[in-house]
Amino acid sequence: MDSDERALKIREKFPVHLKNMFQLMGNDEKKATGSASLFMNLETTLAKASRKREDTRDPLQNYHKMTVAELQQMTPAFDWNTFFTECGLQDVDTVIVGQPEVLKALNTMLEKNSMDMWKDYLRYHLVRGLASYLDDNTYKETFSFFSTTLRGVTEPKPRWKRVTDQTNSALGELIGQVYVDEFLPKGTKEKLTEIGNAIKDVYADRIKNLDWMSDVTKEKALVKLSTIVMKVGYPDKWKDMSSLTVDRSSYARNVMNANEWAMRYMVNKFGNPVRRDEWEMYPQTYNAYYNPSNNEIVVPGCNIMVPGYERVLADDAILYSIIGGSTFGHEITHGFDDQGSKYDEKGNLNNWWTSEDSARFYAKTAMIVQQYGEYNPVDSLRINGELTQGENIADLGGIIMGYEAFKKTKQYIDKQVIAGLTPDQRFFLGYALAWMINERPESLAAQVKSDEHSPAKYRVIGPLSNMPEFHETFSIKEGDFMRRSDSLRVKIW
Repeated sequence: MDSDERALKIREKFPVHLKNMFQLMGNDEKKATGSASLFMNLETTLAKASRKREDTRDPLQNYHKMTVAELQQMTPAFDWNTFFTECGLQDVDTVIVGQPEVLKALNTMLEKNSMDMWKDYLRYHLVRGLASYLDDNTYKETFSFFSTTLRGVTEPKPRWKRVTDQTNSALGELIGQVYVDEFLPKGTKEKLTEIGNAIKDVYADRIKNLDWMSDVTKEKALVKLSTIVMKVGYPDKWKDMSSLTVDRSSYARNVMNANEWAMRYMVNKFGNPVRRDEWEMYPQTYNAYYNPSNNEIVVPGCNIMVPGYERVLADDAILYSIIGGSTFGHEITHGFDDQGSKYDEKGNLNNWWTSEDSARFYAKTAMIVQQYGEYNPVDSLRINGELTQGENIADLGGIIMGYEAFKKTKQYIDKQVIAGLTPDQRFFLGYALAWMINERPESLAAQVKSDEHSPAKYRVIGPLSNMPEFHETFSIKEGDFMRRSDSLRVKIW
């Protein structure tokens, strides 16, 4: 566990928060204090048994397939068959366990602690999960710890905004249909497809010319690249949410109904073929992802919307940097980074690299681990280069692919100057525009400790510092902050 001053202060405040919560749930001060102490001991034990975040990145080391009988033998204090049945899962015979050591610690805690303690533990998590939809006192207490203490947010959003966010979270597929019809610029799907295909073409050329990858691995890489499925804009088929009940009886009840619907939706997948047409994001979600088990990229439509270009498409310099670089290029790179290389073109865990290729690749990634480990976003905390290396590799690969694809566009070839900026200048400034985010010190500290993504500022500084084209565009000289010397420059893709 972390032992820096900020972490220690947070751990000092957590038992106070727990005591306050138990009192809000009806316990007297003495009982609330005792429950908070037991709760803290349990969470500390589980935290000590858990792997470091960077150690959870290797899918092979976190894939432990076992029968339910083997699981039951490992954790005899927990009745797994009853648990599966109550969840609506029938005839479960096999499970995947990420961290067996955590379940073993949990088993020990189950044997040592009373049923009353476990009731308190589960009661707290139930109320905490619903706190935003309950009374003001409960909401303010959870906000005080999880938003103010952990992330430095001093004021909550107005209630109407919180309700709007929750409605989008629970009914996103329904809202998404309205969003697509009324807000997405015309031609969104077509433009996203164009950029995605352009990035794939560039990637194929780059793979063929890599000096560290063998021909046998290149052949497999090209097969995997060619089979990547691109889901762009919005789903062709929307989820059927007609069985979800929403009424005016209770806000909290509506949220619970939505949670129950989502649970049933997941349970109904059990024993059925994988739904290859399914989306895990809404079209109005500004984000994207690569799913290695499906070898697919999902890019929601709203990614194409740029401030100042509402309901119309921006020029290619901006789109190829944001959509081509930080989206398609970034996500495709995940298919070939230290994690993606362990999944084959069908999405199965199958390391298709030769050992020699892996060794050469990791020699290069060690440089990016070192680079980001030098950045100091807040206090004395430095970025965890090991934890963030996959995302940092994807950022670097993404912007390189986006730039190479942009060079083939008419805007670049014709050297069009827009608002006094050359195509190269607009491209790199467009990339930086995507990461203009204000972050509080508390939020930065929490991110550095737990998130595999580097803070936004360094997602610009880091990759661009390795690009000679960026240096040339803005006359960045040797010794300047955003130029790494040739011996330290990271060159992977």
